[in-house]
Amino acid sequence: MQQKSNSAISTAQWLSLSTLFMLCYWPTYIVPGLDEHTAQKTFFFVMLGYFLIVTFATRTTIKVPNVAYIYFFPLIAMLITFSFNVPSFSFFHVSVLIKPFLLFLFVVFFYSFLTAHFDLTDSARINSTLLVIFLMQLAFIALQIILGDIAVLMLFNSKEVYEGFGVRAPGTFDWVYITCYFLSFFLALLIIEFFLGKSRFSAFILIIFALLAIFLSQSKTGYLATVLILLYFTFLSAILRLGIANKILFSMASLLSLLVFLVLYFEVNLDYVTRFIELSLEGKLDGSTSTRTNQTIIALTESLKYWYKGSPLALEGFIIENSYLDYLFRYGMFGLIAFLSVIITFYWYSLAVCINATKLYRNGLLNFQTFQLSIACHIAFVAASLYSFTGTPIDAYRSALWSCFLISLTSYINTLIKKQSKLSKPTFVYQ
Repeated sequence: MQQKSNSAISTAQWLSLSTLFMLCYWPTYIVPGLDEHTAQKTFFFVMLGYFLIVTFATRTTIKVPNVAYIYFFPLIAMLITFSFNVPSFSFFHVSVLIKPFLLFLFVVFFYSFLTAHFDLTDSARINSTLLVIFLMQLAFIALQIILGDIAVLMLFNSKEVYEGFGVRAPGTFDWVYITCYFLSFFLALLIIEFFLGKSRFSAFILIIFALLAIFLSQSKTGYLATVLILLYFTFLSAILRLGIANKILFSMASLLSLLVFLVLYFEVNLDYVTRFIELSLEGKLDGSTSTRTNQTIIALTESLKYWYKGSPLALEGFIIENSYLDYLFRYGMFGLIAFLSVIITFYWYSLAVCINATKLYRNGLLNFQTFQLSIACHIAFVAASLYSFTGTPIDAYRSALWSCFLISLTSYINTLIKKQSKLSKPTFVYQ
């Protein structure tokens, strides 16, 4: 059942949806002289200010979804480990403690906007807005590839497009693998549209562009994660009895083969990938792989020594590009347990929501767009668990807010499911 809202968009809805455009397209680096890390931290407070403005402008009542409290797990881990570091306590510790609370607030704001100003008939409106954001991201990536590192584009992105070997267009999310994580949600959305929706041709074209953007990112993590996500998607469709498992496998294999052929035929510059392959055949590691390998060794070594309080090297700004190991490195075993709790909760919660959404959709009690969004949210959290091995999609810069939106959207869909389930129960009248 596909359903569209024919009413005009309200001011409250428009302002609520504008937060998504702020999330993806606020020019973070617009202040001259502000260094990259400070600008990224400032972005969190810019978003907090905008959320407060929209809340007052729309007179939104604040509601807290239960799943939002999961963000306090890392906060508790930090407080436990910091208690062992009281002599070296500094502003660094204070700034780190603020982030989980901010992420909690962002989930609350997103969820409050969705529940206050949108109902089941507005799912198509949310879906359409997200597709516009997706198209804007593709356009931004195209401009980066064509125009390179021009001043206007660098207001939204701090990473150079032409750096080292070839072109790597990171969109507005700074890191190519984080952009791939962002695109995974839309890839899932479009696959469902292609196989089960009405706009099959446009979905097919957009799937090609999404895969092309991931392919041109030259992110090894992006390549591997995308393949694993598509395999998981096949498994999920079988579990949900969507009847498209074999179709997904065949279609994705065909599309990926076509992309490889086109890249080879047009001799697209993929020097990052070819250099990695050449060095691997020689038994060597490329720069990024070597760096991550060294980080892994340091993280494991330090975590064995400081399992209860985190490594002192964290205070010196040492970075581990792996969320699992980073939490272990910074906050010891408490940190790793906290992060695993977040990842596992997001996975099982989104899985339960998409299973329930599928049941209601199959019984004609939920529209297609809501069912579609539930699947995409779950796939995005599967992607988050994979991309966390080489990055920080859950709590880093712009991607942290995107993850906040996804869990808010999942919780909002869960709220709709509960309402529809109550309406579907038979009412007995006693005389």
